[in-house]
Amino acid sequence: MLIRAFPFLDPRRITSGVSERLQSLAADCALLERDAAFVSARLRTAPILDRYFPMLSPLGLQLVGDVTGHPRLGSRRIVTSQVWFADPENRWVRTLSRFYRLGRAAENDPASSLSALRPDADNDDGWPGAGL
Repeated sequence: MLIRAFPFLDPRRITSGVSERLQSLAADCALLERDAAFVSARLRTAPILDRYFPMLSPLGLQLVGDVTGHPRLGSRRIVTSQVWFADPENRWVRTLSRFYRLGRAAENDPASSLSALRPDADNDDGWPGAGL
């Protein structure tokens, strides 16, 4: 039943990319537990997410916003992968895929921005079946 409703849960969809992202996230989690100062180095090369707003999806909490300097997606409107950690001072987030520096939060009604998204093409998730 769960796999039919949420195909991304199927372990047969696990790829090396998913495993690598999870291992990187776990390593950063361990570093955050010991000393959060390492984040500064990660943020030097992290893409900037501006005019962002949160969105709940079957995959979890994600951010929608205008990214600049993304290594794969360049500069455009995106949906991030799942958010796992967020800076209490709103300077950064760590998603499944990477750190993002946070710019300004969205000022307008975020629902109006959703119609411009193509989740399968603009999703930085990398999770199997994320384009659902």
